[in-house]
Amino acid sequence: MRIPARLARWGLPAVFVLVLACAVGCLGGAPRAPFSEESAALVAYYEPRRAADAAHVAALDAARAGDFATLARWREGLERALPSVEAFNQAHAGRVTLSERGPWAVYAPSGEARATLLYLHGGGWCVGPARMNEAFCAALAEQAGVVVWSFAYPLAPERPFPAAPRAVAQALRDLRAKFPDRPLFVGGDSAGGGLAVGAALAAPGLADGLILYYPALAHDASDTPEWEAYKDVILLTADLMAAFSRAYVDETAARTDPQASPILADDAALRALPPVLTVAAECDLLAGLSRRFHGRLAALGREGDARVVVPGSLHGFLSFPRLPDAQAQALAATRAWLDARLR
Repeated sequence: MRIPARLARWGLPAVFVLVLACAVGCLGGAPRAPFSEESAALVAYYEPRRAADAAHVAALDAARAGDFATLARWREGLERALPSVEAFNQAHAGRVTLSERGPWAVYAPSGEARATLLYLHGGGWCVGPARMNEAFCAALAEQAGVVVWSFAYPLAPERPFPAAPRAVAQALRDLRAKFPDRPLFVGGDSAGGGLAVGAALAAPGLADGLILYYPALAHDASDTPEWEAYKDVILLTADLMAAFSRAYVDETAARTDPQASPILADDAALRALPPVLTVAAECDLLAGLSRRFHGRLAALGREGDARVVVPGSLHGFLSFPRLPDAQAQALAATRAWLDARLR
C-alpha cells in the first residue's frame, strides 16, 4: 500500500488511525466518515497524549470548585503562543494590521473594508484570548476585505452564563453604533458560534449575517448520530464538552434558555435571524446540531442560508496550524458567501 506523502511525514500511526476510524464505522455503531489526511495525522499525534484531555476535564472541574491554578496555566499557554503585536505587523506588512483595543483584537485589511465582522473565539466558554484564531482572522481580513473585531468575552467559571451572551450582545450594539453605514456580520467558532447566534437573537435587526464554524448550538447532542460516531475523537470529546458545559451553565438553563442553547429558539425568533452560513466539520460530535438547525431554517422558507461541510475535518480545525486544507476550504466558503451578500 502506498502511503500518502503527508502521512509518511507523520509516520505509520496516522495510517493506523485512518484504518481504525474506518473499521469503527464498518463493524457497528454509528457510521463514521474517514478522516482527511491532515486530520488523521493530527489525531495520530494526539492519541498518545490523550491524558491531556482528562487533565483539561480535571482543570475545569477544579476551577468550578475554586481552584483556578491549572486552568490559569492553560489560558496562559494559549496567550504565550502568540507573537507580539509588533511581530505580527512586521510579518503581515502591507496586507493586514493588528491593533489591540481593550477587549478587542482588530485585524484591518490594507485596502478599503467592505464590511465589519464581530468575531467570537471558541474554547468552551472557558479558555481562549481574543487572538486565539489569529491566522484565520487575518486571512479573512486580507482575502475577504473585512475588518475583523475579535472580542474577548467574559470567561466561565469566574463569570458563568449569562455573562458572555450579555457582553456579546452589547458588543454587537456597540459595533453597529460605531459603523452604522457598513455591513456588519457576527461570526465565531464552536462556543463562539453559539454566542454569535445568541447575540442575533438578543439584538434582532442589527446584524446583516451570521458566520458560524462548527458551532456549539446546544450542550447535549447525544440524540444525533454524529455525537455517537465522534464522541471519543480527540480535540473535542463528549467528556470535555460536558466539562465545559458544567463550568459555564446550569443544567436548567442549558435545557430551556435559547441564549444558552440557541437551537431552542422558537420559529419566530429563527425567522427574524439574518442569513446564516455554517461551515461544519464532518468528523465532529456537534455536527448534528448545525444540521438540525439548518433543517429548521430551511423549513421556514428563508433565503440566503447555507451549510457547508468540510470533508474529514475535526472540531476546532481553525485553531490548529497543522490543518491548513480545512482552513482553506472554510475561508473559500466564507468568501463566496460574503461576496453574494455584499454584491
